[in-house]
Amino acid sequence: MRSLARWTMRCVRRYRFDRNPLRRRSDRIEAVAVLLTLLALVAALWPAVLAGGAVYRRGLSAERVEPGLRQPVTAVLLEDAASTDAISTQGAVIGIKAKARWYTPDGRQHVDVVSVPAHAKAGSALEMWIDAKGRPTAPPRTHAQTVADASVAGFGVMAGAGGLLFLNLALVRWMLDRRRYAEWDKAWNSAHDRWRRPRQP
Repeated sequence: MRSLARWTMRCVRRYRFDRNPLRRRSDRIEAVAVLLTLLALVAALWPAVLAGGAVYRRGLSAERVEPGLRQPVTAVLLEDAASTDAISTQGAVIGIKAKARWYTPDGRQHVDVVSVPAHAKAGSALEMWIDAKGRPTAPPRTHAQTVADASVAGFGVMAGAGGLLFLNLALVRWMLDRRRYAEWDKAWNSAHDRWRRPRQP
């Protein structure tokens, strides 16, 4: 914590705006670039919030179970679970599978191979979701998934903006450092010429 505070104070002293005669023009340009980068990073919070909010609202819509499109049923396993790479009639690859029977709300019977928990036995009940045609489908989105996706979206926008901004700042500093090195070389050459100049008798 103390090291972070010391690092912060060093940055403040390095980039603060003052009338220090030792500050070169390149130092002041770098301080302005750092300030603009921080302001742009703060401004990027708004797009990140908007992106996270949009994903969150979409997730809330996906959480709602619309009648007729997706509904829960209780299936009965007709055989013990078996671990194999089988393919169901819907074309999905199943790792742990078993044949199960379930009924739609209108009384139609369906029998198919579905994914089941490991070591499930014949005759046991299995809670699953079906679509409007009675076929197995994915369960509705959970609220935890919605919150996680919204957080990832917001963080992704901030990370992308931060990466571009700091890359731009690094480019500015590299250009300024090249200018500083050139100025230092010029100053050293000038001093060398003055020191090596022969004295007049």
